Amino acid sequence: MSAMIEARRRARGESVASLPSAPSAPSPAEDENARRDRIRSANMGTDKAQVFGYDPTKGGGIFQLGKVNYDTADFLFFGWNKDIKRKIMQNIEVRRGNNPEIRIAVVRKMIAIIREHEPGDFSWESKRLGRSVTLSARLTDNSGLEDFMMREFFDLPGRP
Repeated sequence: MSAMIEARRRARGESVASLPSAPSAPSPAEDENARRDRIRSANMGTDKAQVFGYDPTKGGGIFQLGKVNYDTADFLFFGWNKDIKRKIMQNIEVRRGNNPEIRIAVVRKMIAIIREHEPGDFSWESKRLGRSVTLSARLTDNSGLEDFMMREFFDLPGRP
């Protein structure tokens, strides 16, 4: 069957080199472990060439607020995970604890995640403002950052 297909392609003038190869076809010398590793690498995208200047460890992440109750809340964070060295989706659970309310506890947890990746200034894509804003993750600028995040996620004018 493959010989017949090959003959028809040659009759049409197609060369074998111009045809796409099957991504999962193992080479004759490839053992099962090498094949498994190649497929895993392709699925994770590690075999793809990166854009100039791309460094995922310096890129930020995306926060998506989930449910917020009186004492608990959760949000999703899609960003760099230093343990497995790639970006993943993480579900972050927050408890009110010693905070005056759950919303400030959520904002403080988000800020803690930001500080793990950016110790100084960072760029924030604000959906509320519709533009990119430069913010500071420095401890000295904590009050302003908390106020901004409260407005960004809860549409509140600063801390309670």
